[in-house]
Amino acid sequence: MSDEYIPTFEKLWVTLRAKWCKTHDLGGALAFTTDQVKIDFFHRVVQINVDEARVDGLIDDALHLFQSKRFACAFTLSPLDRPTALAKRLEQRGFTQGMQASAMAYDPSAKSPAQTAILHAEASEADEYEIWSDVMCQSFAFPAAVGQVGRSVLLAPDVRRYLARMDGVPAGTALLYSQFGMGYIDLVGTLPQHRRKGIASALVAQATVDSAALGNQWTSLETTTGSAAEQLYKRLGFRTVYHRQRYTSTIGHSG
Repeated sequence: MSDEYIPTFEKLWVTLRAKWCKTHDLGGALAFTTDQVKIDFFHRVVQINVDEARVDGLIDDALHLFQSKRFACAFTLSPLDRPTALAKRLEQRGFTQGMQASAMAYDPSAKSPAQTAILHAEASEADEYEIWSDVMCQSFAFPAAVGQVGRSVLLAPDVRRYLARMDGVPAGTALLYSQFGMGYIDLVGTLPQHRRKGIASALVAQATVDSAALGNQWTSLETTTGSAAEQLYKRLGFRTVYHRQRYTSTIGHSG
């Protein structure tokens, strides 16, 4: 894997998150928050790059920001972060280790499994956004506000939304975001009544083909390490390149 993969993945991730959230410059890290969606996943601190002497001050600044908004304060660490002992410092400050995520890249030499003939996954038109948004929110048990916030983000030239149908009925979603020579697949979801029917596989397979056709050097996605989704993506030809670790403090969190 190219040495540029991790910096490109992190840059794309930050660029996409900034479209959803307000970005706060902490002077050595970036923090993302949004008052429109009360889901912890949207609120976190990334890209930490400070001297040892500045670590505690940075943590204090992050805690103050998130406490003022009554969100849990979360750091997501990558191999690019400095100092390298940041995880230990966070634990000393009362943060607990949370979800680990796998940043995965598609291996072009992989052979994807065949898709079922009754399933159709294709790029979704702009006038279908309400349908796409409704299916996506139901698939992830998100409040409808997520779809409303995402409208300006997802109705953009660099984003392709995918809608899967079973016998003509909407059943699942995904999106492909392309920037910096990388295609990033996200929001791969299936309605509860249509799970375990190959829908996620078909969505990811179509987005992967389209990413290559767009000329992207890499096609990537991120999922929880050790999850069923990670195993599925491995079967579809994706390989874990590196991990991103989450640390969370609930001090001041309203629940």
